[in-house]
Amino acid sequence: MLDSREARDEHDLLTIRTRLGKYARTTGLVYEHLPSESDPLLWIPDIVAWCYGAGDDWLRRVRPLIGNVVDTRKP
Repeated sequence: MLDSREARDEHDLLTIRTRLGKYARTTGLVYEHLPSESDPLLWIPDIVAWCYGAGDDWLRRVRPLIGNVVDTRKP
């Protein structure tokens, strides 16, 4: 599940396809964009991402929940 941001959904799809490269169709990756309020499982990453972005004490509190951070802006 991906949190739909309407106008940015196409960017998400392009990012996924770009990162997977020639393997995009063979990975078996299945994803869908949904509005965050429509699925409670999207609330958790929304909260974690907000805390990460807020930094300082919020980041300290949420850091144990974060396994890895992947910056998709880097080539």
